[in-house]
Amino acid sequence: MKVSKEFKVGLLVVLCLLLLFVGVNFLKGGSLFGEDRVYFTEFTNSQGLQVSNEVQLNGLKIGQVKSVDLHPNDPNRILVEYTIDNKELQIPKGSAIELISSDILGTKALQLNLNMVPNITGFFESGDTLIGSIEPSLEDQINEQILPLKKKTEELISSVDAIIVSVGAFWDTSAAYTIDESLYEVRDAIGTFADLADNLSILITQETDMVTKILKDVSAVTDNLASKSEEISRTIDNIAAISDTLANSDLKGVIDETKNTLTELNEVLADVNAGNGSLGKLLHTDSLHTELLETNQSIQDLLDDMAAHPEKYVHFSLLGRKPKK
Repeated sequence: MKVSKEFKVGLLVVLCLLLLFVGVNFLKGGSLFGEDRVYFTEFTNSQGLQVSNEVQLNGLKIGQVKSVDLHPNDPNRILVEYTIDNKELQIPKGSAIELISSDILGTKALQLNLNMVPNITGFFESGDTLIGSIEPSLEDQINEQILPLKKKTEELISSVDAIIVSVGAFWDTSAAYTIDESLYEVRDAIGTFADLADNLSILITQETDMVTKILKDVSAVTDNLASKSEEISRTIDNIAAISDTLANSDLKGVIDETKNTLTELNEVLADVNAGNGSLGKLLHTDSLHTELLETNQSIQDLLDDMAAHPEKYVHFSLLGRKPKK
């Protein structure tokens, strides 16, 4: 049965669309055959989490993020959908998901923490929602360390002020003035430290935006490399084939033969430069040149004589009469 061109074109278009759908689904974090288990977790902030980011267990990738969207019932919360591609891993109830930074650049990932709530039996099934938490940011950690110190310093200053007021009557004016100046300097230093903390907070916020932009660019480059992986593999295979061909070829024999040929050619050129052989004599003697000049002159004389006396060389008659001698 003959297949029409329209049927072939339609079949090719369907196959291309199918491959495009499978490729896009794979890059988005989905399984090619839809066999991965899917789970959900809610967060108050996505922290820059992107589709295809990893789901880790003790630093090992066990899945990836499939989607990051607003919660359909609460726009103030983020609903994250992710897959677990390790079929042998059973997630016990009481486990939780933590949104962390997986590297120094701030790349976000989901960390699976098992058995966070003890004395709970059973396992999560595909489609269940796990409890989520967010790892403290660098700014939160700095504030956590600085704020108690600031509070204690303020309490110390209040205590020192009370002491100074209590003993001020027993000290002279100069001593009280000196202590007041010192306290003012301490307060100025604390204010400067507070300004420094605010500037550090602003700097961290700005750098977080910059790191997020860089990660988006890196993600775009990674997607481009993934789309070009087949061409890169083909190029590497071609280079390997060329390398194997060069390795199997007798390059040493070719080089030795070329070297011998060049040696013989140098010997021939040396004989020619020395005037040996027909070619050397031809290049170093002028006998051929002289004979060529004489031959040329003879030809020229013959041509001049033919032009002056053509009847000596050509006889032509309509009636067949013999030419006069």
